[in-house]
Amino acid sequence: MNAIVLRADGALLEGGKTVETTPLRHLNAAVTLADGYSLRSFFRMAERYPVLQELNAFFPTLLERAVKAAASGCTSPGTDRLELFRTVEMIGFPGKPRMEIYTSLMGVGPEGRSEIRFIQLEDLLDVPLSLGPLRHVVLGDKVDSFEFETVYSLFEFIEGVTWELGFHGTPMQCKIGR
Repeated sequence: MNAIVLRADGALLEGGKTVETTPLRHLNAAVTLADGYSLRSFFRMAERYPVLQELNAFFPTLLERAVKAAASGCTSPGTDRLELFRTVEMIGFPGKPRMEIYTSLMGVGPEGRSEIRFIQLEDLLDVPLSLGPLRHVVLGDKVDSFEFETVYSLFEFIEGVTWELGFHGTPMQCKIGR
């Protein structure tokens, strides 16, 4: 599997060289996030390589919000970093046994992982972003789940982050009174 590094300035690096024009060729490459990578870096990548915005219907709207946000200081108290992680869950009851595989983007702070859906995107842009483990949940036992190292492709990374952010945040009108 090819490897690619995502830099904090939004550039993609393959073999130490910046990818200039063909980011779609690297969608299957294993992703490593460079030091200082944040959610703002993710949107810088989308600005630098506009074709990546076509991978998810939420991307253009999310990018527009990120561009309009303050240039720095966009953090949320209690959220030290954001973590994208993958879950493989075996479900046996109720209904027909099945397996679900999905990614989640959560905040990580002093009290562990927490939902970020009620935090505005604009308050998460400068929070460091990391790649987390694969969680294996058997028959709904989320307490005794197993965690393993895993690899994310560029496509999985982009799709996982944009999909989750597409459902996060409360309307700005709800934040005005705070």
